[in-house]
Amino acid sequence: MFLAFKEIRKSKLRYTLISVITIAVLFLVFFVTGLANGLAFGDSSSIKNIQADYIVMNKEADGAIIKSDLTPKDVEIISKQLGENATPLAITMSALERNQEKDVDVVYFSVDSDRYRDLNVIEGKDISELSVNEVIADKSIEIFGLKLNDQIIDKNTGKKLTIAGITKDQTYSMMPVVYADFELGMNSLYQNKLSYNAVVYTGEKASITGYDTMTPHDTAKSIPGYKETQGSLMMIVVFLFIISAFVSTVFFYVITLQKINQFGILKAIGAKTSYITKSIIIQVTLITMIGLVFSSLLVYGMTQVIPEGMPFRTSPTLVLGTAVLFLVLNLLGSLLSVNKVAKIDALEAIGRIE
Repeated sequence: MFLAFKEIRKSKLRYTLISVITIAVLFLVFFVTGLANGLAFGDSSSIKNIQADYIVMNKEADGAIIKSDLTPKDVEIISKQLGENATPLAITMSALERNQEKDVDVVYFSVDSDRYRDLNVIEGKDISELSVNEVIADKSIEIFGLKLNDQIIDKNTGKKLTIAGITKDQTYSMMPVVYADFELGMNSLYQNKLSYNAVVYTGEKASITGYDTMTPHDTAKSIPGYKETQGSLMMIVVFLFIISAFVSTVFFYVITLQKINQFGILKAIGAKTSYITKSIIIQVTLITMIGLVFSSLLVYGMTQVIPEGMPFRTSPTLVLGTAVLFLVLNLLGSLLSVNKVAKIDALEAIGRIE
């Protein structure tokens, strides 16, 4: 440890530059990871947080709930097999009118408010307490200046609605979700007959002939464009990890080559390979930890100033997991320098062989 810190103090500029590079790369890794997580959350949080254990759709939808179309007869057949714990779900895209301002795009989740399990309501009424023309909206609707007890007008039907409750973590395709009872009639908005997208229920998984039964998590992955977006962003993150580990590995390997004579002298006076190896590992760990701390602080600072509607979402678990993976990659890269040190011959390194 003495050798590691003494060398860092002696070559401040060199180690400062590599620390800055590490901080910049890690900040980019955290940012892209948070962006990928935020986009995934905004696209699918309403499906992942749906109050049910399983979702039943028709097979033709291939798991994409928005493409599923169930008739009242389908719902009756499914409900008979599932019992009282099942309730149909209809998803309808619409918009809310605002005076002299741009309309707010929303997604209606129509359910049977008497049978649907209570939502995580943070303000106002629970779903079972809704009266006629009352709805529960996701908290993200507040970005558009709407709040609890405000009256809103649905653009397609002209109906005046009241936001009777506020929930959270309920968005679909980056749009706020508005929960409503079937009495509001949103499940027949675009056609003259009642239609549903799925039947949700709690309990054990049931296999129903002619229909697909999936968990909310698997259903979220089947949202159109979800896998493609996440795949692209994750590929960027992977390449950033590889590039960063490569830069760190090359940096310490070059430094090792420059110090072969010094290491040879150390070996000649009795220093063990393990002692020099420990010095390299300490340096790699220290610089990586500095990069992790400062890049995390930068990300935290950025979250305080970015627009509220920006799809960026991070968590201590995500940051910690990313940090551990990054540290492991850097330590693996340092093995190249360690291997070089192990092969150093003391006399050859100090130029005493004729």
